[in-house]
Amino acid sequence: MSSKSRFGTFEGVFTPTILTILGAIMYLRLGWVVGNAGFGGALLIILLAKLVTVTTGLSMASMVTNIKIGAGGTYAIISRSMGIEIGGAIGIPLYISQALGAALYIVGFTEGWIALFPDHEVILVSSSVLLLLLATSLLSAKVAMKLQYLIMFLIVLSLISFFMGRSDGTAEITTWGTFENAPFWVVFAIFFPAVTGIEAGAAMSGDLRDPQRSLKIGILSSIGVSIVIYIAIAFWMDLRIPTELLKSNYLIMADYSKWRPVVMAAILGATLSSALGSIVGGPRTLMALGQNNVIPFGKYFARKSKNGEPRLAIITTGIIVFISLIFGDINSIAPLLTMFFLIAYGTINLLVFIEKRIGITSYRPSFDIPLIIPAIGASWSAAAMFLINPLFAAAAILMIILIFILQVRARHIAPWGDVREGLFNALAEWAIKMSDRMPKSPKSWKPNLMVPVGNPSRWLERMSIVRDIAYPKGSIRVFHVRVLEKGIKERIKSRVSNLFYGEGSNPKEEQRESALFEDSLIELTQPLKEMNMLTVTTVIEANDFVEGVSIVTQSLRGMPLPPNVMFLSMSRDEEGDKRLESLLSIAIRERMGIILLKNDPENGFGSRKNINLWLRKGSPNRNLTTLTAIQLEKNWDGVLSLINSVKEDSEVSLAVTALEVLAQRGRLPADTKKIIVVGDFYDELKKREYADIHIFGFSNELDLKLLRRISDMANGSCLFVRDSGAESALA
Repeated sequence: MSSKSRFGTFEGVFTPTILTILGAIMYLRLGWVVGNAGFGGALLIILLAKLVTVTTGLSMASMVTNIKIGAGGTYAIISRSMGIEIGGAIGIPLYISQALGAALYIVGFTEGWIALFPDHEVILVSSSVLLLLLATSLLSAKVAMKLQYLIMFLIVLSLISFFMGRSDGTAEITTWGTFENAPFWVVFAIFFPAVTGIEAGAAMSGDLRDPQRSLKIGILSSIGVSIVIYIAIAFWMDLRIPTELLKSNYLIMADYSKWRPVVMAAILGATLSSALGSIVGGPRTLMALGQNNVIPFGKYFARKSKNGEPRLAIITTGIIVFISLIFGDINSIAPLLTMFFLIAYGTINLLVFIEKRIGITSYRPSFDIPLIIPAIGASWSAAAMFLINPLFAAAAILMIILIFILQVRARHIAPWGDVREGLFNALAEWAIKMSDRMPKSPKSWKPNLMVPVGNPSRWLERMSIVRDIAYPKGSIRVFHVRVLEKGIKERIKSRVSNLFYGEGSNPKEEQRESALFEDSLIELTQPLKEMNMLTVTTVIEANDFVEGVSIVTQSLRGMPLPPNVMFLSMSRDEEGDKRLESLLSIAIRERMGIILLKNDPENGFGSRKNINLWLRKGSPNRNLTTLTAIQLEKNWDGVLSLINSVKEDSEVSLAVTALEVLAQRGRLPADTKKIIVVGDFYDELKKREYADIHIFGFSNELDLKLLRRISDMANGSCLFVRDSGAESALA
């Protein structure tokens, strides 16, 4: 649709909105509401219903001045703020409610028509009207909009006629009604669709010349005008018409007006216009859902005819409306409509509240509102749902959750950004602040591993044991230190020289090298991310590897959610032991736990089944060794053996008791084996059968030669573990 053929504020937003608000409910059910509730009760119902749309209108006006709105109205606003998944979860029920709205207005038209022509068949009248509306919608939305001016003239004339109409001379105001026909919240639910006309204007968002300006001005002005009209009509009805007639006569406005034919024409025109607004607007929501592949066969619903109309979406909407006409009337359709609209309006208010509350810089609407407005709108929408019908409210919310799950599984890729990252960042920031206020406790401990990687290609098998120690709720921070050929100062001077004189180092080449290592780390950790584990990778530059590890360790330990275990690997020969000792010293200095792997070069981790945990009396490392063994036992579905080596037979009884206490208080698996070996530790280690992993503690005195000797004697891969002091296997 070209810019010239698009709609302005009055034609595209105000007119369809005000005509939908001043529609079937006003003419055919407002008298019934006043008759049951009295003017005081009706005023409260009007204000409570309008509270939803006033706050929603203000929130919508604020939102549309902050983001670019395409086709889809409310769906477009939600999906561009919170993603296609949430947008789809709300948009699908919203579209259904728009189709039900069209059915409601056609039923209202039919009631007025049958009052004039009692001999006509109800379903025949409804079907004929639906076909007429579909034909008009398929012809052009522009034609539909032009018809609204005539209907608006009739509505204005009908209101004049009503206020000039006759009176029974009672001149009394009922403060509170008896609610004889229905309780308060049922009356509220039946009335509420009267205020949902803002969706008729919002649905035209893709056909407006200036959506931001038109939606803001058109929606807010129509809400303001309609509030005055509804309150005035309710007051006049209660003042001049007997209560019993209000409750029993749905055409009371026509019967008590000065020119009855004018009011009847307005009833027919208003209901027809409201239905036409839904028939025009609903398919545009369906089209937007199809454009984003939110629904099956989306590409077909997204297609437009030569005159710019979503033809298949219009026909589909017509089928849904026809089915609703067969099975429903106003009193049965209205509460269903109310529930879906309340969910949509509550969501819009919630989005504005979230964006304002988390303080992201991208939320800079030209029309800003106080935080209290969306807070009231969201909370009141939710409360009203459960006050009307708790069971149906829960069912509606459950349906939206199920749709959301299906949308998540579809893995939509939106061409726009949304604020979900900002929302989760805000939640994380809040959680971190709260966590910092809490006293530290071993009960909160979980394995957060820090893994310095030299050559990523050599870590493929090692990373699997890292995964098995941390999975499922632990975290893994993997980093590589790119050692510079020159010192940091020399490298900076070289880069400055290259910047000014075109000499020295080649930044592009350095960037390529860094990117290659980053890609290698990402490839190395991709299986962990696919398992939904918190995994972070980075590449840093330093003069040497140890210096880089020291910098990263100090940085991470000072940040929120710091790592608590450094995972290291022992090389096959002793050439790297000096560097390894330096890394162990860094971990000890930073009060971190240590897990040092010495892999069996032939068998690796074998069948990942048998786990031997070696313990000794008074071991200072039994906490982290036990916790590591528990993690492996769970993730391997393995068999854990506790082995205590004692020198004398006299020590066996105490050793058995110690293992029993550890197994019981540590809540170890019931099939945990408890083994006592008597004799020299090294001799017994040689005698032990093969295990997929042996776990040992090691003392504060770093003796890598001793650890190599133990690993050479053990039949299987080994983990050497040192507590940080913050763990407890008994917590």
